[in-house]
Amino acid sequence: MGKLIAYVGCNHVANFAGGGIKIFEVSEDGGKITPIGSVDDRPKRPGYLAYAPKARVLYACDERKTDGRGPIRPASNVSAWRVDPKSGQLTFLNSQRTAGAMPASVAVSTDEKLLFTANHAFFDHVVKVVETAEGKWVEKFEYDDSTTVQYGLNNDGSIGDIQDVFVFTGHGVDPWAESPQGGGHAPASPHAHIVVVDPSGKYLIVCEKAGERVYVFRIGSRLELASVYQCPLGTGPRHAAFDKNTGRMFMTCEFSSELWSFDFDTSTGVLKFIDKQSTLSGFTGRNEPATVQVLPNGRFVYMNNRGEDTIVWFSISADGHLQKAGSVSVSKSDDPAGATRCMTLSPSGAFLLVPDRPADVIRSYAVNANDGSLKVLTEVPVQNPVFIQFVEL
Repeated sequence: MGKLIAYVGCNHVANFAGGGIKIFEVSEDGGKITPIGSVDDRPKRPGYLAYAPKARVLYACDERKTDGRGPIRPASNVSAWRVDPKSGQLTFLNSQRTAGAMPASVAVSTDEKLLFTANHAFFDHVVKVVETAEGKWVEKFEYDDSTTVQYGLNNDGSIGDIQDVFVFTGHGVDPWAESPQGGGHAPASPHAHIVVVDPSGKYLIVCEKAGERVYVFRIGSRLELASVYQCPLGTGPRHAAFDKNTGRMFMTCEFSSELWSFDFDTSTGVLKFIDKQSTLSGFTGRNEPATVQVLPNGRFVYMNNRGEDTIVWFSISADGHLQKAGSVSVSKSDDPAGATRCMTLSPSGAFLLVPDRPADVIRSYAVNANDGSLKVLTEVPVQNPVFIQFVEL
């Protein structure tokens, strides 16, 4: 193996100070993390990163809501960055505005011809005063649109025009007091959180937490809906990841603090539920699961709790059922919104890299492939780290 590079997206702090993408070289065993560069001017809120290995281009969401009549600050956008094949340094290619507020994730098609974003939107509502057909004046509540956007990619990896937009509709209980996000308005309008391309490269999966739905689109010239999986009220599907060995999908549920497993039919794009397990171990406070990662050997799946503030791993049986196998604690946060929300397994699965936001560090854990257990290797200081993307040079 050549160099293993970790790109770390860092949110801004007060007055949009900080942010950008920090660049680290990581040893093969995860025991050494060395800072080698950064881009600090943009994006200011790179909440999610994705990599196209053939084009050697890194894509980053700028997770913000576009100014109203501004612009005062840059619009919410997705940007493309050329990766130097020898040094790992980044050169800006271009950016495109997102059709929707607060892009939460980005994914590249297998053939690297398409780019996708999930635009989460915010929780705030506005009140419009309108006159009904009967001549009565009423208040109408409106929210941001949440969308999935498909862009074309140019031959050099730069981002082309928007090819299609899917606008999500529906909502959960509005407001839902048991979901403190946004004053209880988290389920009041759609919130698409993750875009994931399945291992076959034929489908795009989108978790939309407010409507409690998992959307499956066929990948092509437009976003063609193949199936929708409806989850029960109070579930909140958030993030998903696939086991490339079996094609099974694993999903975290933000409202119910659960991990789910599914079989996935690549001939129809239909998900079939297998199992669900609680992600908590006696914790009773507010908790919001975030990321999910599958070990390359297919034996364990990892997720993190925001509230309990733990990384938990589950063993995966031959038929896809889950059993909690262990956990480690990460730094406590006063609010799940500011907690550690990501973790990334190295390409080999030898170690797990965690951006511990409350502690302002990146921490490396050795992974025991036999029992899934984690052991701290090292850590380095990074201000407000959010997401990590590995790239092998």
